[in-house]
Amino acid sequence: MRKVTQQNPTNNGTYYTDNDIAELLGISVGRLHNKLCAGNPLPPRIQPPGCRHRLWLCQAVHEW
Repeated sequence: MRKVTQQNPTNNGTYYTDNDIAELLGISVGRLHNKLCAGNPLPPRIQPPGCRHRLWLCQAVHEW
């Protein structure tokens, strides 16, 4: 897994996975899923049609 740092956001068009976001926020993936279900404010994300995985745009995460 790549190192996730706030000092080095990646280029537009690169995405984080749920695992990357959980690591960045310092929480478990299960806790991240709970926050999503509860409607807590989180960075913008997409879920492409037919895909079971959420993608988080790196630039949007670091701007958030």
